[in-house]
Amino acid sequence: MLEMPRKGTLTGVILIVLGVIGYFGGGMVSMTALIPAFFGVPILVASLLARNPDRLKLGMHIAAVFGLLGFLAPLGRIIPQAVRGLFSLNLATGMMIAMCLVCLWFTVQCIQSFRAARRAKA
Repeated sequence: MLEMPRKGTLTGVILIVLGVIGYFGGGMVSMTALIPAFFGVPILVASLLARNPDRLKLGMHIAAVFGLLGFLAPLGRIIPQAVRGLFSLNLATGMMIAMCLVCLWFTVQCIQSFRAARRAKA
């Protein structure tokens, strides 16, 4: 679990960069392009908090919650678009897919780490 704050920091930075790319790449017209950054900042902050051994569990659980929400949020937009036949691959959907995949990877890493820590404790 000690490497998880590093993975969380990386995930937070990637999401922030995705948000900035989406915002500037989209012509700076919509604040919604920054949504990946809105999830990346709390993941980054919680992961930095988790670098303190006394706050490791708290920080990583907070980061994991934001990772899970960051995975589910884009699906709430992508799936209805696909069902209605309105899905088109553009910058916005590309950013949503990227956010979804990054957060899925991070959430899976967190779950695996939590399970390993529980096994090691037992």
